[in-house]
Amino acid sequence: MRKSKSRSKARLAASAGLTTGAVGAALLVAPAAAFAAVSVTPPVAAPGDSVTIVDTDATFVTGSTTAASRVQILTSPGTTTPVCASAIATASTTILATDQTQTSSSNTTKSVTFKLPAGVTAGTNGQVKKYVACVYDYAAGTTARQGNQNGYTINVGTPTTLNPPIGFTGGGNVVNITATTNVFTNVSTIGAQFSSAGECPTTYGAPVANLATTVNKTGDNAANLTVPAGVVTTANPTKYAVCFYNGAASSSALITGGQYTASQLALSQNIGPWQGGNGLNITSQNEFLAGIDDPGVLVRTAACPNTYAAANVANANKIIAADKVRKLSTTRLAVTVPQVYDDQSAATTAFAVNPVRDWNICVYTGTTDTVSTLVAGTPYKVTTIQTSTGITPKAGPALGGSMVTVTGTAFPTEPGALTATLGGVPLVDITPLSATAFTARTTRRAPANNVSLVVTTASGSHTLSNAFSYNSALLVGPNTAPNNRAVEVVVNGVGFENAPFTNTLSSGAHIFLVKGSYNSADIGSTTRANSPVADCSNVLVLSDTELICKLDLTSRLDAAGAAVLAATPTAGNAVVTAAGSRVITGTAFASTDIGKAVIDPVDSDSKIPAGTVITDVVSATKAVMSNAATGVATASTVTLASPITQTATATTSNGSTALSAISPALTSADVGKFIIGAGIPAGRSIATQSGATGTLNDGTSVTSGGAHPVILSGTKIPVPDGAYNLQYVSNAAVNAVVTDPAYVQSQVSSTSTFTVASF
Repeated sequence: MRKSKSRSKARLAASAGLTTGAVGAALLVAPAAAFAAVSVTPPVAAPGDSVTIVDTDATFVTGSTTAASRVQILTSPGTTTPVCASAIATASTTILATDQTQTSSSNTTKSVTFKLPAGVTAGTNGQVKKYVACVYDYAAGTTARQGNQNGYTINVGTPTTLNPPIGFTGGGNVVNITATTNVFTNVSTIGAQFSSAGECPTTYGAPVANLATTVNKTGDNAANLTVPAGVVTTANPTKYAVCFYNGAASSSALITGGQYTASQLALSQNIGPWQGGNGLNITSQNEFLAGIDDPGVLVRTAACPNTYAAANVANANKIIAADKVRKLSTTRLAVTVPQVYDDQSAATTAFAVNPVRDWNICVYTGTTDTVSTLVAGTPYKVTTIQTSTGITPKAGPALGGSMVTVTGTAFPTEPGALTATLGGVPLVDITPLSATAFTARTTRRAPANNVSLVVTTASGSHTLSNAFSYNSALLVGPNTAPNNRAVEVVVNGVGFENAPFTNTLSSGAHIFLVKGSYNSADIGSTTRANSPVADCSNVLVLSDTELICKLDLTSRLDAAGAAVLAATPTAGNAVVTAAGSRVITGTAFASTDIGKAVIDPVDSDSKIPAGTVITDVVSATKAVMSNAATGVATASTVTLASPITQTATATTSNGSTALSAISPALTSADVGKFIIGAGIPAGRSIATQSGATGTLNDGTSVTSGGAHPVILSGTKIPVPDGAYNLQYVSNAAVNAVVTDPAYVQSQVSSTSTFTVASF
């Protein structure tokens, strides 16, 4: 259904009696004309892509109804000639209308470009499915068929990406092939051939000598090959369709394809911004500049003309000024690319159709108009410099691993054509989704707020400021412990080596145990809005991502978070008004009372069960106990103290510091403990001990002598049972969140939780 007047460059060479190795040099000296009467590109189009039909024997005109579709896609074309109806048909499930065609209105137009409609899909695993495109004219209100009466075959599937997509004439280089679907699934042998016609035969057939090659399959969506020697070119580069088949038998079916260009030249970058200003290094395997002192260079949308064109043509022919062209050797040339579109509106119009536009770099023997001859040319693409408009989510852990989606414009969709950094560290696993979005994964970085995103392609770099914040989320282990001992905790995060860790609670970096999330904001009297409960101190930094600290759960910090909470017993503040109630009332309860023991008389008349602690403070006048009272307890008998207690009996004397007949006998570990009992004011502690005897730190106010029960209370208030978080704080000063511009604290996460439990 397709005709072609193309002749392979290998056949031309063979007819001239040239060996393969001489082909490139011969064609460079005496280029031969070769062109396709009919071509459909790309050789394999993805669903929704644009397709271009070139037919030098036809004329495609836009006509008077430019908004209407002039191309119809046949899903079941059949074989009866003509395949395409003489007039445009009504769209149906087997006749699909395309989007508006994208063509020139000139009556001499030999091509038509259109977008595949939604109903056009690929085959199994993204392999090729065939359709036929029929072209019609709306000029003067007619709907007459244009071009080939049997239409133009369209191969729809997953096109392959070739890396590199361009190489020197004569082949020999290795090209990697990748696809976004598993097109090579169940394909044991992959047949491949290069077609200079720009399109792929339906079956493998009998490829032209030196245009077929062996394919090494490396995965269901990947392979590589060595470009065969017959892939050659003239001074103008030659585009080849690279066609892949399910086998290498003549009947093997086409499964996918890509595009490759043979060139006499190589560019240091094959794509750049349409605004120009970028430098290009142009090299060749041949001495293409031998005998040429002042080469001329053009940037063209069309193929390079055989002679130099010394006039700028809007959006089509751009002269590179003589002072921007530098001959470095007979095989190397450096140029500065000019702006190729005359204005922003022209570029906007062009890139609305396709985010990447095809141009050519053309090198001549000089700059004399219509006289200086073409030496060599090579493809060059231009694009808009990509922009990044947003990133989602806008924050993640400094340990990395977050999947982010970046939105913007003009992103290349070829794998590997885009790189990006976030806060100066690279994003990895970059996956293009479209020209306006890609996904990536963050890597490890020191915690920081509002870092910049930099997206780089061959056309340049674009920076999006205040794009992302790296939160210092911690990973801690163990994440639970009882409150009767200290525990060593291993903490993983980022940025520990430069953190100024200190054991001073009012400055430096710390790992704090916090109820909820730490807040250093000053709420008055140098008190933090949410102070730490404990400090994981004695930090040992093992690496930038790991440290060890000691978390002592047997003591807690005061309300200001600035010192260890005093364990001095308090009395005369609390009463219980009813039996069976867990409510205790008072005059000055504080959050630091949570976890304190509620102790009534230590004799048989106690109304509060042993081991009772305050579990919640409702207000300054109301708190909740862990156990219900058995009766009314008055302020004169209730004491709040450390829950670390033990019972004993002792004999006291009025106004004396002496303790005697203590049972069980005291040990040196009891020195400093508080003693609670009849006639002993709150806050008295053991000053000395000697077995069954000892002294108080102050006995002048002891008012009840004789033998009676006592309770020995500890010197610390342990961290109450419950759920907490371990958080990194770069500066422990009050209000550092406001006053320190470099302040950082880790975020609460599932990996930073810490549970204090009695077990």
